[in-house]
Amino acid sequence: MWRRAVATAALLTATIGVAEAAEVTTSNTGHVQNPVWSPDGQWLAFEMNNMSNEVQLWLTKVQGANPGSPSELKIPGATGTFGTGGYLAASPTWTAAQGMMVIFEGSNPGGTLRLYYATPGAGAPNELIQASQMTGNLHAPAMSADGGRFAFVSDKTGNGDIYVWEVQSGDMSPIMETSASEHFPVWNDAATTLTYSRKNNGTEDLFTWDGSGVKPLKGGNGDQTRPVWVGDQVAYFTSERGEGLWDVAVTDTGGKRSVVAKDVRLPSRSTPAISPDGQWVAYGTMTADKDDRILLTRLDGSKTVEIQTGGKAAGEPSLIEAGGRLLLAYTALPEQGSDWRRLHVVDITGKL
Repeated sequence: MWRRAVATAALLTATIGVAEAAEVTTSNTGHVQNPVWSPDGQWLAFEMNNMSNEVQLWLTKVQGANPGSPSELKIPGATGTFGTGGYLAASPTWTAAQGMMVIFEGSNPGGTLRLYYATPGAGAPNELIQASQMTGNLHAPAMSADGGRFAFVSDKTGNGDIYVWEVQSGDMSPIMETSASEHFPVWNDAATTLTYSRKNNGTEDLFTWDGSGVKPLKGGNGDQTRPVWVGDQVAYFTSERGEGLWDVAVTDTGGKRSVVAKDVRLPSRSTPAISPDGQWVAYGTMTADKDDRILLTRLDGSKTVEIQTGGKAAGEPSLIEAGGRLLLAYTALPEQGSDWRRLHVVDITGKL
């Protein structure tokens, strides 16, 4: 197994040479962003943004560390002609509880943002929540690990409120209605508590909901966003050192808080990338002499490993363990040539 104990609490840094990464190739042009592994490590969902009027969602099957030819997931009614509003298929999340499915948000030009699901290799996507169940724009899908509870954001009341869908009973209701906008809901492993961010009066802060009420999460100054549970801790991005300066911090349920990594390259949509064993966070860095690397830091701060990529502005990492191997997906600009970010997959087993 790739896991191993850290022998000392002293801060260590190890630099690994340029990795032999496999590139995911597509015929379309655009920035690749937000790669997300399926729970079994056999599929990667990723977005392609043409920086004009289109964000596409693609899937590629991965065998070992070798990605195959990707295919686009098109929502019903999608065409190649774009008008006001553009076309969007983005923010993928996976569930294995109801069969291996990818759930995402999508909208045709000028249309309403809705939620869709698809089974890899089994046909076109379908709408997850029908208009008869919930009207308006829906986004930010979050399925619990057991598949029993599903959270999402709806503007049904005019604001961005979080709704919880109890899948078995079919009950669908907001956790609370506020004048603020909620974003990025995520369940803990037991599916008992949601953590999410709330934008209000120009700031963004984190909150938790456990069915009995909403409580603020101790996050720090500045903005806190994109939380993810790691056991009984929550990892998130924080800009407490100033606008445009992003760090990764963790807070536990008792309120103990620490900053794990500084000057991270903020991903387009994703949360901090946590290793499958919950011990490491992966990130790109804004530090100029290390922007060709993906860094992995232990959440206890005891060690950092640097993976050289051979590209530029490396970022958007995603980690999975599959078949006893630790795989890293990331995006980067080529060292020379194209201005578009590309997606890469590399086996980093034994590097941590």
